[in-house]
Amino acid sequence: MRGMKKANSSDRAREGVKSGKTTKSTATAKKAKPAQPAGAKKSGVAGATPSSLKRIAEAKKLEALDRAKPMAAPAKAAKVRVMQPAPAAAVLAAAPLRNSDFPNTYIDQISVQLDDPDHSVTLTWTGPQATAQETGPFRSSPGAGLKGLNCDDATTSRRSGSKCTPKGTFTVSGFQAHLNSDSRATYVTWFARARGIALHYFPSVPKYPASHGCVRLESKRIAELIQSNCRVGLTNVVIDGTWTKPSKQW
Repeated sequence: MRGMKKANSSDRAREGVKSGKTTKSTATAKKAKPAQPAGAKKSGVAGATPSSLKRIAEAKKLEALDRAKPMAAPAKAAKVRVMQPAPAAAVLAAAPLRNSDFPNTYIDQISVQLDDPDHSVTLTWTGPQATAQETGPFRSSPGAGLKGLNCDDATTSRRSGSKCTPKGTFTVSGFQAHLNSDSRATYVTWFARARGIALHYFPSVPKYPASHGCVRLESKRIAELIQSNCRVGLTNVVIDGTWTKPSKQW
């Protein structure tokens, strides 16, 4: 009995030591774990600057919004026009700035020179009455680009979400009354439709790159002239010259 009591006492002592070590170890671990200030996670999210990836994603959404609603003449409407030709006066009313020899005479090329400050737009016509048409130059404002990007680099400028006006040669692919993202942008002539990029009139055309990638035209009449006299698949848009980084980018 005495032996058993001693044994039990020893067992309890060993268990106490084990228990004590465990408790001490657990306490140390708890003590080592850094305490997180209350509301730290919430304030961190609220005060964080949006990452480049987030801003690019937002720019891509804007591009998708603009290209989502093409302005194309319905097939049925075209059929009606063939069966019942509209009077010449009605056609002119629909496109008052269209030249009288269209489509034989039309805008063959739209050149956008990115050199600051005017970002001049000039028109090259082709056809029997080409020499009688307006050529420019007309003032515009190209894309300001996403913050930190160099839109003068051709590869960067063509990247979706860059908010740069893409450099290179493109073809007119369609027209729209106004941009889906901003109804102030009117007489839209698409040339990089996959990115939602076009030439269009806009009430604000500063002497520096300011758009989300489109070419803003200072004159509503010129924007309408371009839209009325371009031919889809035939008129080229050439974006060239040295892009100058503005003081404020998107």
